[in-house]
Amino acid sequence: MKELAHILGVFGWDKRFCDLTEKQVQALIFGIQESQDLAAEINIGTLEEAYLESTGTWPSTSIPF
Repeated sequence: MKELAHILGVFGWDKRFCDLTEKQVQALIFGIQESQDLAAEINIGTLEEAYLESTGTWPSTSIPF
């Protein structure tokens, strides 16, 4: 999560996703893919509940990332 926080800090915390350039989106995706397993830091049930609250659906697999 530290790498993701770094990337978002560089982009600016108030920047909207739709305002990112294509290269910034690619960097963000790369950072997410290369980051530590989120389940190692946050309980999987908590992540699934956050996914449900954010999307309105339950993840089709246990956390789709």
